[in-house]
Amino acid sequence: MNDNIEMEKTGKNRAFSPSRTVWRTQMAKGIYTPHRVSLITCMINNDLSALLQDFLTQLEVDTYIEQARNVRELVKPLPFGIPGDTVQLRSTPSTIFRFTVPRENVKDTINAIIALAGLNVPGRGTIFSQDLMEFSNQPPTINLAFLESKKVDNEDVTLLNHLSYMICVLSENGEGDNLAKNALDLGICVPQLTNATGNDIRDQLGLIRVTIPAEKEIVHLIMPEQDSSSIAQLLAEQAKLDRPGRGFIYQTPITVGLIDTYMKVGGQKFAASMEQVIAAIDSLKGNTNWRRRLDAEGSADSRNACVHSDNCEVTIISDEDRIDDLRATCLNVGATGATTSRVTRISASDRGKLSLVRSAVSIPAAMADTVVDSLLQISTIDKENVDKIKVLDSPSTYVRSL
Repeated sequence: MNDNIEMEKTGKNRAFSPSRTVWRTQMAKGIYTPHRVSLITCMINNDLSALLQDFLTQLEVDTYIEQARNVRELVKPLPFGIPGDTVQLRSTPSTIFRFTVPRENVKDTINAIIALAGLNVPGRGTIFSQDLMEFSNQPPTINLAFLESKKVDNEDVTLLNHLSYMICVLSENGEGDNLAKNALDLGICVPQLTNATGNDIRDQLGLIRVTIPAEKEIVHLIMPEQDSSSIAQLLAEQAKLDRPGRGFIYQTPITVGLIDTYMKVGGQKFAASMEQVIAAIDSLKGNTNWRRRLDAEGSADSRNACVHSDNCEVTIISDEDRIDDLRATCLNVGATGATTSRVTRISASDRGKLSLVRSAVSIPAAMADTVVDSLLQISTIDKENVDKIKVLDSPSTYVRSL
């Protein structure tokens, strides 16, 4: 509230934000109060997941856990002393943790997790935060005394800004690995792959819908913001997203984060690996701007990709019995392209695990208020702490225009 009042007093112009517009609309109605929070996402190796889960339980936050796999390139020398290397993809299990905290506690929480799991060492995982609006029964709180006891000053770690989170939703089986390889070849980051279902976009395609599976592969990429448009166009072309039902790509902004740069696995020839050198320069610069090497105008032919600007990602978390009604509500107001995955909630309040469903959809900003209004009307947010609706800016979406 104070940010908006200050902006009106000073007359400062801020970039258009769909989530901020939704916040103003709902505050004016006075029925549901959207909480201005930060979503922290940590993509971590499975052997560290128990350690992080214990930390988050003591931090007393509602954590949503999704199973994933990371993809790296395994480099091996050719046999019999033949010059050269062989390169193949190697997948290992990983876990994605998502939880919201008050915005003022973001950096302390991220720094504590980096120190706990050693995320400053390439190969252990990625962590980042995003500012968004959350509709829930209660605003998120944390155990401040516990966080204070874990507070660290990571002098050797610099959190990066000017990052972008790209979500690539693919319909063809095996395309996730192909796109992950393209991302690794571009030196973007360590891709994370998850599975989901999404059938609503098929309903727009007539007879061709029978050839498009409901199962989706989702590739998660973290990259420098200044290269995100170029990379999205390039990946959209390589994945042939100009064809009906192949999938789509959208991006959302990151506030601060630390990227896993350990993209190649194999013998090390020097005292420091290239990944360690990249991580060190990122830390010195405080961002990834120095890595820019793609031309947004000429890196890819995007004539067949429809690029929508000023979009909005709406995420719904609910139990399995109610998620179909919530998704149907989105469809009724024209919000298509939702992807649904299973998550496990770890909550300090109920001291147990709860199986839930997470559904995310990227929509034009003009629809955001209508979609959120419709969801709130049938949600149980005012009665219980299961349903949650999150609204996040999405600067652009790359999809075939149907």
